[in-house]
Amino acid sequence: MLDSHIELLRALPIFKGLGEKQLAAIRDAGKKVYFEPGQILTRKDVAGDCAFLVLSGSVCCRGFPGMAIGSEPIGPGTLIGEMAMLVETVYPLTVEASERVRALALRRGRLTRVMQRDPGIARQLADNLLLRLRSFAQDLRNFELLLEQKENTPQTPALASTKAERAAQPPASNTGRVRRFIGEY
Repeated sequence: MLDSHIELLRALPIFKGLGEKQLAAIRDAGKKVYFEPGQILTRKDVAGDCAFLVLSGSVCCRGFPGMAIGSEPIGPGTLIGEMAMLVETVYPLTVEASERVRALALRRGRLTRVMQRDPGIARQLADNLLLRLRSFAQDLRNFELLLEQKENTPQTPALASTKAERAAQPPASNTGRVRRFIGEY
C-alpha cells in the first residue's frame, strides 16, 4: 500500500537512501499537528526542537534575507526547521500558515530514539548532510570565482548600471531561493 506520508519523506534530500521500514519508523515518531491561517510554525531566532513536514495547506516565510515581505506560499512536501529535529538550533525564519495547514511534527527527542533503535538511519542522515555540505562548499567556491572574474573584467560605460537603474528594476522572484533555504535549514 502506498503511504503518502512516506512518499513525502522519501522525496526529501535529508531522508534520501532510507528504506521503507526506516521511513515508516520516522513517520510513526511524528505527530500530526494543525495550524490555522496566521498561526506561526517557527519564529525567527527562537530555539526549536522540531521540524514540520507540510502535509496539506501552505505556509509563507517572513524575514528571509533580501525579501521585503513574505514569500509566495509554499505547500505540501516542504520540511520546515530541518536542523531543529537533529541538533540544538534556533529557527532562521518565521514561518506562518497561509491557510489551514496539516503537518507532521518531527521532534528531536523522538527522532533521536528512532536513530538509537536503528543506527543505520543516523548514518544515512549524516551521509546526506555531508554530501549537501560538500555541494554547498563547491557552490561557494564557484561563486567566489565568478566574483573574481567580475572584478577583473572592466565594464564598458554602456553596460555599467547606476544604483538608480538597479533600484528601478523589479526584484527577481525569491521563491526558488526560499524553497531551497527552507529545505536546507
